[in-house]
Amino acid sequence: METSFPLQQVHAEKRNSSHGSDKDNVHNRSNPSIDILMDSESTIIDPRLSYQTRKRVSILSRLQESIFENSFEAPSPDSVYATSKFRLTLVMIGLCFGAFLTYLDMTIVATALPVIGAELQSFGDISWVATSYLLTATALQPLYGKLADIFGRLPVLMFALVTFLVGCTICGVAQTMLLLIIARGLSGIGSAGMMAMAMIIVSDLVPLSKRTLFLSVFGAMFALASVSGPLLGGVLTDKVTWRWIFYINLPIGAVAIVIVLLFLRIPHQRSSLWSKLGRIDYLGTGTLVAGVVFLLLGLMWGGNTYPWSDVRIITFLSLAAALLVAFVIVELKVSKEPVIPMYLFANRNTTLCFSSTFCMGMAIFGTLYYTPVFFNVVHNDTATVAGAKLLPYMLSMVVGNFISGTVINKTGNYRPILWVGSAMSTVGAGLLTTLNSTSTVGHEAGYLLIAGMGLGLCFQTLIVVTQTSVPEEDVAVVTACYSFFQTIGATIGVAVLSAALNNVLRQRLVLVQGLDLNMALTNPGRVYHMDLDSDQLHQFIDSYVVGIRSIFRVMIPVCGLIFAFSLGLKHIPLREHVGQLTRSNEKPGTSDTNV
Repeated sequence: METSFPLQQVHAEKRNSSHGSDKDNVHNRSNPSIDILMDSESTIIDPRLSYQTRKRVSILSRLQESIFENSFEAPSPDSVYATSKFRLTLVMIGLCFGAFLTYLDMTIVATALPVIGAELQSFGDISWVATSYLLTATALQPLYGKLADIFGRLPVLMFALVTFLVGCTICGVAQTMLLLIIARGLSGIGSAGMMAMAMIIVSDLVPLSKRTLFLSVFGAMFALASVSGPLLGGVLTDKVTWRWIFYINLPIGAVAIVIVLLFLRIPHQRSSLWSKLGRIDYLGTGTLVAGVVFLLLGLMWGGNTYPWSDVRIITFLSLAAALLVAFVIVELKVSKEPVIPMYLFANRNTTLCFSSTFCMGMAIFGTLYYTPVFFNVVHNDTATVAGAKLLPYMLSMVVGNFISGTVINKTGNYRPILWVGSAMSTVGAGLLTTLNSTSTVGHEAGYLLIAGMGLGLCFQTLIVVTQTSVPEEDVAVVTACYSFFQTIGATIGVAVLSAALNNVLRQRLVLVQGLDLNMALTNPGRVYHMDLDSDQLHQFIDSYVVGIRSIFRVMIPVCGLIFAFSLGLKHIPLREHVGQLTRSNEKPGTSDTNV
């Protein structure tokens, strides 16, 4: 009660002082970018209050304003990047923490699954720990772009972060497998928005000509999390408890929340909650989410859990096709504000970029998942050694990210980067098909370096091309769609490649006498501890060499498609300022209510 009056007084004074003077304030403001990133002197506190009360009022007022007071004037187009570097750096740190958590959570859990299944006495259900997270994290991504336009960037980002952390907390305390699976699905809901919102917010604050440099930092977070996740998960599971693979997210996420709340403000027009809720595309969202869930379940289970001819797989894939067709019809004919506007696919550049990032998701995660399997099975390396051997791939991706950002920043040209990068990744995939049991560490590192460098050059370049190809008011939606296509490409790619690998292995391993086929497929590392002669062991190793080579052969046309798609891209000059181009600029008479 002590702080409620001063807060009301502050906002009443601000509202009264703003009547009739908004236009003057805009013209007289010497540093308009301060309205975007929090000004520490923006709150007036009653001096009659005690020091502690004034301190609490100041903090609470800033937090309240950060979330709810987002209906102020937009900045001048060129002010954000030029005059707010310090605050922009702080915001980027907070966003990087969120991005790191998103990527870390994809990899840290895998090494702990056997221990989790044993402790919760539900080993047969451990696959659902990953599946539930993957389903929600993938299916809900497109929705976040539209929600960001409706409710504003900050509230939606806070929802994603808090939901993710609540899910992690429940995972950490879960005493049953069912609760853990539900909590992982909840974490996935938050994770779906964290990466997409980070890219959307960067696009709001940084002009396209500078944006690739900032986005390349997210690529570094991906590389760091991909390498450290399995190692950290193993250490925490072995030395402490598997519950800490979820608890470790809490302090990092809390820091991200505090930083973003205190330093990020983005203009957004105020309207009633009911009007905002009325703008959500419920029918389109429902058909899309259901269609994606059935599609992913069918692809993840087909050829692995059940044969492709199983009635459940056929039913799931049929339902997915019907629902996705219904989604397109709803978006075209029914929805007033579609979650994925179909006119985006009439744009040649966005369609080619969506197709390219789908293929890139397959290539990146296919290599990331199955190269360690090659090291573990063919060379009998430990998980730690296999992770270390993957470093050239991840580090070269980081280098490629920063090279592409620097070149685009200096020249404004992005198509040559995509041509070189996709060509390098295609060559790298071809070289990886030559790996065998006698390959040296140098050859393996060199091939992975070429593939990683190529994909790194494309990783963030494609999102910049996507964003520069649409009006500013469509950036949030197109960014969320881009993230969705990359994630679903990775998910479908890993699922299909897993089914293809299992098909090759079943055909070859069944010919190895005295080999436990189920063990060879589910826990191949234990085969080295079986009583097998040299010929049997050679057949086992050769089967995995052939199987994983078949995966890399699939990568060749996948990376080749990225090259082919990049040839069709039309060059559009990068916008020098935030908000330089809107659809209303192109089509007189239209207007946009959101930033």
